Parts: sequence; structure tokens; C-alpha cells
Amino acid sequence: MNKTYSFSKSYNINQAKEVILVVDDDRNVRFVLKTLFQKHGYIVETSGNYSGLLRLIKELSPNLLITDVKLPDGNVLENLFKIQEKRPKMPIIVISALSTLSTAVNAIKLGAFEYISKPFNINEVLEVSESALRSNSQKKGKLLKNENLANFKSNHSIIGKSKSMQKVFQSISKLIGNNLTVLITGETGTGKDLVANTIHNFCNQNNKFYKINMGITNFSEIEKLIFAVNERQSTIYLDAIDEMSIENQLKLLDLLRLFYSNNKNKVVDDIRIIVSSKKNLTKLIFKGLFREDLFYYLNIVPLFIPPLKDRKEDIKELTINFLHINRFNNLPVKKFNENSFEELMNYNWPGNIKELENFIKRISVLYPESIITDTSIKNELNKSRETIKNDLNEFTETLDLEFEKIFNQENISQFSGKLYDYFIKKYEKSLIKKTLNSVNGNQIKASRLLGINRNTLRKKIIELEIEIIKRIKN
Repeated sequence: MNKTYSFSKSYNINQAKEVILVVDDDRNVRFVLKTLFQKHGYIVETSGNYSGLLRLIKELSPNLLITDVKLPDGNVLENLFKIQEKRPKMPIIVISALSTLSTAVNAIKLGAFEYISKPFNINEVLEVSESALRSNSQKKGKLLKNENLANFKSNHSIIGKSKSMQKVFQSISKLIGNNLTVLITGETGTGKDLVANTIHNFCNQNNKFYKINMGITNFSEIEKLIFAVNERQSTIYLDAIDEMSIENQLKLLDLLRLFYSNNKNKVVDDIRIIVSSKKNLTKLIFKGLFREDLFYYLNIVPLFIPPLKDRKEDIKELTINFLHINRFNNLPVKKFNENSFEELMNYNWPGNIKELENFIKRISVLYPESIITDTSIKNELNKSRETIKNDLNEFTETLDLEFEKIFNQENISQFSGKLYDYFIKKYEKSLIKKTLNSVNGNQIKASRLLGINRNTLRKKIIELEIEIIKRIKN
């Protein structure tokens, strides 16, 4: 046993065990992580501030640092280079409640091994920590000093504290320092173009950004546009690839292979290709509408942007952001009362973030009050609901459209013997999920509303893999 002394405490360090230093101003976080790692045989020391972090690094020479960003006496990201100078090979895992894209990106750019948002999953923390310890060395970061950190602070509009958006942020941060191809999928209005531009701006040194609409029927035009990109440090954004015909998909695959094999354009490390699709490409492959070989050629880093109805906890933050943007668009400056956000969360937003953005603009202009009330929100949303209802006429018409998609397929025989179960499960899941959302996840209320036994409802939730989301009311 090797004994290390300090004026405040002596540490008995077992050389055979790895030492993990946990730094967080929340004592509950320190307790949970210390208990977790001690159960798995690690030596764990903790601190609640930045000065303690520096002292313990000097005294303990830990094998791994797990730290929050914002500490009472300092910001870890702004001082990460100092920590790295003291112990260059020690991997650093950043855990933060500052759940923004810039926090995730800055953490990785400045040399952190990994970024994890709060609230975190302890199994994920354990898995990442053991991976960091196995790596035996820190990721190579840029080791930027705090005066350069401002270069990466940006007022980007990608917003979200939901778990699904945190996964998106984490994935984007992994694209730093490489030009891997990215496949972005998500419904219309979810912000695929914004994500593509953000990847270009945040994750490499590429200068030029070229957007090509893949819905162009004349493939020679697409070919001309792609080969016009002969500059290094560029991003090619192939938008709406799901709109390409099968014939053009084959031509694109051949073209991309030629593009990368051509000696004059051998710029794999200098050009990033980003692809977007509003449809699920694996489903299109199953239906024979998309080439499997092209999918696997492009699907290197998949990035799914969730619809707004599945991340309703982000609506308030998005709304406040759009209200702020209105100031710069010469639109009236408005605020919403708290109950207004509840009304916004009760709507499903079929047009996603774009529909929400346009709604905020519209209501800011049409309603005279400086503080928009929930009554005004409800009235305007009812108009949107009526528009949707008029567009579809009857619920049966919606079903007919879905049925038609299936029966128009050439390979309809693939559903032989299972067509009934396919549709029943598909719409049963949607009905149960919507009912649970309407009663804030209360299974007793949901079973009464549906008219089924509570135990039956529980079985359906498990069988159909329905995630129950409960909203926390302020």
C-alpha cells in the first residue's frame, strides 16, 4: 500500500486498483457514482468544486476523471487544458445538466473522452467509464486554451433537453475531426437541413457547403452538380434522397464510387457527404423502393431526428427561442403565460418544428395582447385542428390512404396470412399511446377511457413496446 499525504487528508492507495475521481457540486450525484464504482472494485474519491479537483489530481494521480461542467468556483471546459497539462493521459468524462449542442461539441473538441447529459443512466456511465479506462489514454483533443473557447460558442437553433435530442447532440459531437458520411432521417419539418448545416459548421474545417435536391428527375443535372465540387474541405448535402427513382439510385451509387476512385478527386478525407430522407429507408427497401446496396454505402453514421410529438418536453424552450427570433424579424415582441405551454403540448404538431415556428409567428401578429393567454392559444390551435380535419374529411379516408399504400405494392403477397394482424397492431399501438398521453400516463384512467381491463392494458403496453411519457407540471 502506498500512502499519499496532504494537509487535509491522507489517502491509502491500492496500486492494484484503478482510481476514479468524481467531481460534482451535487452531493447526491457524488454519492450515487461513488457507490456505483466502489461496487465494481474501483477506488473512488470525490470533490464538490474545481479547487478540490486540482488538489486531488495532484495528490492521487487518478486513472479517470468524471466531472460536471459548471462548478461553484470554475467552469471545467474553460480550464480543461490545465487539467490535461497536469495529467495528459488521464481520460476525462464530462457529465452536465447544460444539455446543449455547444456543450457536447466543446467537450469533445477540447479533449474529453465522452460527454453525457444529465439526468444520466448509471449503466451508461459505468460502460463509458470502463471503456475510457481500457483506452489507457485520453482522446486526442485540440487542447484549446480558454481564450479560444469562444470560437465554438454559437447561438445555434438546435434545441432540446429531451433524451432523444441529447442522443442527437452526442452523435454530432462524435463527428468532430472526421468527414464520415452522415444519413439524417426524420419527418418533414423536424429540422434536417439545420442539422446538416450544423454538422458542417461545428464538426470539421470544411469551408464550402453544397446542397443538392435529389428529387431532380434529370440525373445528368445531379451528376454535373456533384462533379462541380472539386474543392477540398467541402460538404455535399444530398437532400431528399428518398425521392429518387430506383434507376437514379443506381446511377448515384456508380457516380459516388467513381467520385471517390477518380485520382483527380481522391478527397475522401476532405469532403463530407450528408444525406437526408423524410422516409424510413429500411422500410422503402422492404417495399422494393430503395436500393439496399446504396443504403449501406451511405449509412455510415445514421442520425434520426425525432418528430415534435415525441419530444414535447422541448416545446417550451423552442417557443421561447422563436419568440426571441421574432425580435429580429420585425415581428411584435410577445410573451406566453405558463398555461399556454400546456396547450401547446396538447397538440400533436404534424408539421413538427416548422409548424410550431410558423404558429408562433402567426399568433404574435394576429393577437394584440402583449402576453398571449392559453385561451388565445387554444382558439388558434382549434383552427389548425379544423384545417387538418377538413383536409382529411373523415377518419376512414385516412385509413383508406394507408390501405392504398399497401395494396398498391407489387409484392402485396408478402403480407399473406398476416395482413389483418399487421394493421390491427399498427393502429392499436397508436390508439393506446395517444390515450396514455392524453391522461399523462395514468393507466387506470387510460383503461377506463379505452373500455378495457387494466391488466389487458398492461399486457398491450409490454407487447407493443409502448413508452409511457409523463409530463411534470410546474
